[in-house]
Amino acid sequence: MYTNLQTILLNMKILRIILVIILIINVSCRKKEFDNPLDDWFQDPPVAPITQTIKTVVPIGYAASVAMLYLKGYDVPVAKIEKRKSATLLYVNTETDYPYTFEGDDYGQMIIAVLSTDVNTALVSVFFTDMDIVAGKFKLKNVVAFPVIFDDLNNKITAVYASMDINLGDNLFPDIDLTSDEIEDNLGKLDNERTNSTLDGVEIAITQDAWIIDVYYNDIDDLLDDEFKIYGGQQAIAVEDFDTESSVGALQMAMIGVEFSSDCLKNPSSGYAFMQDVEVASSSNSSNIVFGHVFYEFHPRCDGDIVVDLATGNFIFAIGKEIDLGLN
Repeated sequence: MYTNLQTILLNMKILRIILVIILIINVSCRKKEFDNPLDDWFQDPPVAPITQTIKTVVPIGYAASVAMLYLKGYDVPVAKIEKRKSATLLYVNTETDYPYTFEGDDYGQMIIAVLSTDVNTALVSVFFTDMDIVAGKFKLKNVVAFPVIFDDLNNKITAVYASMDINLGDNLFPDIDLTSDEIEDNLGKLDNERTNSTLDGVEIAITQDAWIIDVYYNDIDDLLDDEFKIYGGQQAIAVEDFDTESSVGALQMAMIGVEFSSDCLKNPSSGYAFMQDVEVASSSNSSNIVFGHVFYEFHPRCDGDIVVDLATGNFIFAIGKEIDLGLN
């Protein structure tokens, strides 16, 4: 009798173990069913717009420094100086004399056009003979006529860059023999403008982009110790329509006091970025919505990351994460 009871208890114990194993397997399988929808909804916020902005404004700040130091009579690291119309062209060898080459990017030769307007102000254009920014979807051929101000009281050079300055055409040397009215118009670039364009099947309905780049110098004739501070913002609305597929997206971003220098090419050392991202994609089979706000913070550790301080919507589970910028 005692042996039979032991056998029954043993069988019950084995049965309980089997039931637990079945329950674990069942929960695991059901977890896999639920993981994918959650993974699709909750995601890391995008950092490509931040990376793209840094890759664009840093060479503009460098070109502004070279241009103003040249006008002030200092020696600058250029391979050739050439007069063209009312402007001066400065040729920079990016393989030897340009310190801000980011990983995976090709620049070719940097050509800086300088048109002096007074003793401390100039209009500057920067051209790259072969610039392919990996983080973006376009080749930046040239940036035309942005104003630059030399401030010797605060040891800084300021450049004001607006998106209307981006020229995607093949004309490498636009007419830089500007009239006085055109000069005044370019000096007012802080007023944002709108543009319509179509690029590779993507119609950009509205684009606005304005940045102020302050370049602080310690030793005025040493470009390697310059420190950049970036302020400004951008917004864009993109619409795609490929027969049965369609999508619309709106992105707004601002950067405040973002500090960058040649000491670390992986990430800015301080400052903040705010982003709002809204995307809606639909087709005959499915639809997808992305919505969220993100508040980023840069840190002094040179590890290539940006920290997500606050986030909402699809990005809420990214709070506290450090995301790779992909700069270097």
